[in-house]
Amino acid sequence: MKVKTILKVLLLIVLLVLLAVLSVVAYITSKLDLIQYADEVDTSVYQSATLPEATEADPEEENELHIDIEGLEIVETMPEVPEGEVQEEKDVFNILVLGTDERTKEFNVNARSDAMILMSIDKKANTVKLVSLERGMGVPILEGQYAGNYDILTHIFRYGGADLVVKTVREVLKVDVDHYVRFNFNAVTQIVDMLGGIDMELSAAEAKALNGGRGIWRHATTDTQETLVEGMNHMDGGVTLAYARLRRIDSDWQRIGRQRKVIIAAIQALKGSTLTELNDLVDEALPMVQTNLSKLEIAELMLYAPKLLNATFDQMTIPQQGTYGGATGLNGQGMFAPDYELNSQILKEFLYGTEE
Repeated sequence: MKVKTILKVLLLIVLLVLLAVLSVVAYITSKLDLIQYADEVDTSVYQSATLPEATEADPEEENELHIDIEGLEIVETMPEVPEGEVQEEKDVFNILVLGTDERTKEFNVNARSDAMILMSIDKKANTVKLVSLERGMGVPILEGQYAGNYDILTHIFRYGGADLVVKTVREVLKVDVDHYVRFNFNAVTQIVDMLGGIDMELSAAEAKALNGGRGIWRHATTDTQETLVEGMNHMDGGVTLAYARLRRIDSDWQRIGRQRKVIIAAIQALKGSTLTELNDLVDEALPMVQTNLSKLEIAELMLYAPKLLNATFDQMTIPQQGTYGGATGLNGQGMFAPDYELNSQILKEFLYGTEE
């Protein structure tokens, strides 16, 4: 074969590879453009945030914010926030997953972060760790007109949005977290329905509570009237949302464990999806996501996603049982008073395998 012919063949191959790469880049870019990015969010509204009111216990309302501190040692002064550097590991990527309490497709600046889960991805070990942050945990308000006071973690969103929640978690627990992904109640129902539902094992008490109900979840999606049973159930988006918010049969501590189970079940449901189904899911789900991740960071995570589907999951809750007392914060809000130093050490050990 002549040299000129060989060069033409090589050039053709290079052009084909280049076109393939450009097609992939164009595809990914088109998907990334669907996401709502943090720099598009007007944060000025938080400067005049209204003060959330403390609420009384209502066993029929899953989202009420009464924090039961009865039986705990009551402290007059909140524990000291740890000093020192934030711990970082190059192979560990932490994202704070925020579930805010809007029931509409649009995000609302007056929302509360009803669910807060630190998702820690260890790319080297191929593990994912899910750490629920109890929404009744008392934390310092770091910025704004109420700075210097203490309030429960779920209220911090009202004072400074997702950025302030991330900053607060980083400050009080001294772990590397700069990024967040935010979705709301509406997104939960829609995404689970797009997955075709999820499989979840229910206790007898959970099945009874979800069957007994207030009906809110039945109007969220398919209005299904199937009876849930003790054991394995296939649940649509509305039922899943009710399950993730269920706490009246036990407590908020069990509730946040259910939220982690929903995340794992949704990831498991993704495994059986075809490429076409995944493409449709991405098109529908990404517009319901808000994040401060850059497009490059998201693209890197998308490339890692296939490994994520087969990763092992470990779970825990902060603060740990026995590491907190009770206190009263801003506007008379009851809250848990955690030993930040101890919980920081526990969390670092869980995420990184070391306290330092």
